[in-house]
Amino acid sequence: MSLSRRDFVRTLGVGAAGAYAATFVSARRQEAIAFAAQTGRSVDQVINLSNNENPMGPGQSVLDAIERALGPTGAFAGRYPFPLDKPLHEVIAKKWNVKPENVMLGAGSTQILVNATHMYTSKDKAVVGSLPTYEECFGYAALIGSRTKAVPLTSDFRMDLDKTMYALKGSGMLFYCNPNNPVASLVNPSDSKEFIPRALKANKDLRILVDEAYIDYVTTPGHETMIPMAVQEPRIIVARTFSKAYGMAGLRVGYAIAHENTIKELDKFHMGNTISGLSYSAVLAALERDVADPSYIPNESKRNGEARAFTLKWFADRGYKATDAQANFTFVDVAMPVDYFQDACAKEGVKVGRPFPPLWTHCRISIGTMEEMRRAVQVFDKVLSAAKAQAA
Repeated sequence: MSLSRRDFVRTLGVGAAGAYAATFVSARRQEAIAFAAQTGRSVDQVINLSNNENPMGPGQSVLDAIERALGPTGAFAGRYPFPLDKPLHEVIAKKWNVKPENVMLGAGSTQILVNATHMYTSKDKAVVGSLPTYEECFGYAALIGSRTKAVPLTSDFRMDLDKTMYALKGSGMLFYCNPNNPVASLVNPSDSKEFIPRALKANKDLRILVDEAYIDYVTTPGHETMIPMAVQEPRIIVARTFSKAYGMAGLRVGYAIAHENTIKELDKFHMGNTISGLSYSAVLAALERDVADPSYIPNESKRNGEARAFTLKWFADRGYKATDAQANFTFVDVAMPVDYFQDACAKEGVKVGRPFPPLWTHCRISIGTMEEMRRAVQVFDKVLSAAKAQAA
């Protein structure tokens, strides 16, 4: 029986690109297919908990917007992504009650991080960050020959602000990833508000890049975005992304919010036109949804929080210590080399995070749906029990 185009869309959950678009847009389909093939399982039998993606995907209104953008013939995909009826940076500015001149778009927040590292670090001006933290700034700094300073975390896996302050002497940029990836921990909100102005006062040449990729998943009372501070203080840049709570990791859209002079400065090394037309349409739809349904992102945070709490309790009940997770992933000491744990879980159809040195026994585990986490902990139990039996 043949399907009409509309039936085909309904069946696959996305528009004219059909299975192709679904693969790249809807949560983690592409990697799940590859992982399933490696393990000899069907896609429905594997669980990908390795990349901190949103298992719910971007939502139906976003998928509908992509379908409309493609049009009946897909002709839109053959056009450059010039602004449609609403320039995206203006819509983002309205969301945060800032000026369009305070916003810069990027292909994911990665482009923002790379731009800032290029502009504000050198062989004489180091980038400072926690060890471990998200690697993009350190990795790019090493590529271009800039100096790096890595500050070990505290015993409870938080940024060590005192040691960081010392490392900032003569440095060019602080990468302030909060919540911090991969450890999922958060700096106490009052400590952040005190530390950032103090750091800027101590080093007149310093820029602070605040990565808020996971802020929508924070449950610590009092934690707030640094956006209001950034638009007033030219040396602070806030990086945001639609990859996490908005479920668009495959669409690659992020942005910076900063003082307008800082945006102009970053624009000197900004590769424009890096966002696809489909991504452009998807983000506009998501921001329109924020207005029509302000509960959408809070509900996603609540869903994640419940699955996260279940996972953390499961490990705690069995004596395994985890960090105080404030993101859509956990960081757990599995009491065995993490690469062994990773391989053993993969053989059972569950993909978890890679090693993050120097924490060789800690595993980053992304939070899937509640049903996925209930299945995943059965695999964890099997792997950990086998390791204990072997060690006995």
